[in-house]
Amino acid sequence: MKPEHITIDVVSQMAGVSKTTVSRYLNQKYEHMSEKTKTKIKNVIEELDFRPNLIARNLKSQKTNLIGVIVSDITNPVTVRLIKGVIDQCTMEGYQVIIASSDEDVSKEKEYIYSMVDRQVEGLVINVVNYNELGALENLGEKGVKIVLADRTANKPIFDMVTTDNYEMTKDVINSLYNMGFEVVALFSSDLLRSNVRLARYSGFLNQSAAHVPAPEDLTYVFSEDSEEEYKNALADFVDKHKGRRVAVFAATPMALLYVLGAANELGLQIPGDIGVCGYDNLHWTKLIGGGISVVEQPFYEVGVESAKMLMQRIRGEADNGPRYIELKSKLILRNSTNI
Repeated sequence: MKPEHITIDVVSQMAGVSKTTVSRYLNQKYEHMSEKTKTKIKNVIEELDFRPNLIARNLKSQKTNLIGVIVSDITNPVTVRLIKGVIDQCTMEGYQVIIASSDEDVSKEKEYIYSMVDRQVEGLVINVVNYNELGALENLGEKGVKIVLADRTANKPIFDMVTTDNYEMTKDVINSLYNMGFEVVALFSSDLLRSNVRLARYSGFLNQSAAHVPAPEDLTYVFSEDSEEEYKNALADFVDKHKGRRVAVFAATPMALLYVLGAANELGLQIPGDIGVCGYDNLHWTKLIGGGISVVEQPFYEVGVESAKMLMQRIRGEADNGPRYIELKSKLILRNSTNI
């Protein structure tokens, strides 16, 4: 018969080991513990359906086993993949995750950061709103708060960071488009100043385009605010300036890609007959439009996993070196929109 009140005492008695051994097992401190002992304790815990008093354990160990995750836009499908990567890795390592979305608002981001620190999270994974405004994070970092920046990074090497190969991937895309036979390739992007991810793509575009055309900066169309009318006018201007030539647009953000496709439709432009289109990211709908849109697929799930791993290493004191930087490789997926 199962005891009414199940405690570590009960588990230790049934497993035939000391309370200290059970406590070490619960805290995943397996050093000098045999596989036989671990299996015995595990089986007793499962048999009793034992759940340790987490509050008491945390007060004693000063651990909360909580990780805070703050993203810039939780409605973005690629952000969802990043969050899932963080959650899966944290769960595997015995941590729970608190999630908040700053909605691209720096003040809201700051509020969530301090709120999570007040809740005694052991670390933060943050997809920052603006890489230029890191004051709150710098202050916390100096106070010892463990922080990893995911996807969107900072120019200052003060935190661990995980992102994708935005600069090199954009160079590869531009080079591929010219090698396919396009004669002029333009960049269409949302606001560059908010994200250094966008700046990296912009730099990659300018660098690689210079090998194919003069004055590539004249082929950049950047919008402070996304609007259908602005994209339509810009696309009409680009096509008109290069009549009789094979032209393509590289959309540097998923939103820019969506607006470019809408503008092409409004202007009656055929894809890829009148204009080629390639962009970020491999969202579900990109497979469905006109035989598919060529895109860069980023490993956002893996970005989440690696961010969580780096944070866990910091929490466990396994990374005493300076800030680390990981750049994961993306993949170019070619579809009908660039098939000329």
